[in-house]
Amino acid sequence: MNDQLSFQIEIPSDEDGYILLQCPLCGELFKLTVTDIEAEDVFEIWCPFCGLTSENYLTDEVIELATRKSQNYVNEIINHELKKIERKNSGSSISFKITSKPIREFELPLIPLIDSLVFIDFKCCDRTAKVSQALKNTSVFCPFCGVSYDHE
Repeated sequence: MNDQLSFQIEIPSDEDGYILLQCPLCGELFKLTVTDIEAEDVFEIWCPFCGLTSENYLTDEVIELATRKSQNYVNEIINHELKKIERKNSGSSISFKITSKPIREFELPLIPLIDSLVFIDFKCCDRTAKVSQALKNTSVFCPFCGVSYDHE
């Protein structure tokens, strides 16, 4: 039996090609393009609000979906193994019967709901991001290089 579980979750982008991210440290939501996130010259992503870096910026919804997918997969494996044991022990002095299927958690699809974020240009890296309007009017950190940036 394989000890590794692997599946993909597609994070949808908005009409401009930006995906929603969330800082696990401060909770701020912001958007970047996949192209910018995966660019070879981007080594880390900084939160535009708190200026700190993190291993990932998955939103709560993405984490919830991954948890449910994993839980459903494990429940299917357990049910399959119990059915094999049921068939193997059929007619012996010790037997049991699986009478119900495992409860399958609903896997809510991801939808890019946050549309209230606005563009901000980071001239230091010649890239853009989407941040909250309140954040745009303050000092922010460039998500690509971490430099403090006073928006004009």
